[in-house]
Amino acid sequence: MASSSSAPESQIQDHQQQSQQQEQPERAAYVIKGSTMKLKEHQLKIQTENLVDFKSITFHGCDIKEYYAVQGLMNYFKMLNGPTYKALIRHFWVRASVYDKKASEEEEKEMILLYP
Repeated sequence: MASSSSAPESQIQDHQQQSQQQEQPERAAYVIKGSTMKLKEHQLKIQTENLVDFKSITFHGCDIKEYYAVQGLMNYFKMLNGPTYKALIRHFWVRASVYDKKASEEEEKEMILLYP
């Protein structure tokens, strides 16, 4: 009986949440920005490297790979040295831009006044 009395209450809460969501204007989760460079994405050259290169460390006389393997940390280094998403990096760098901190703070204050 207790479960049947709680069902209408949850329906009222769901209805209130839906009406609140309908009152707020829909905003896009993200905006795809246009290119800020003269270069095209395919013209960028990406150089990938391993953050921790055990082979070169061993070559120089310091074999530390065993110590990390005993501690079970090799999966962590595999993740660090994992795949590099070159298409994503190119897409990001072509659209990257630099902002003036003071100007962005002023814009933020203005937006807070408009949308508290």
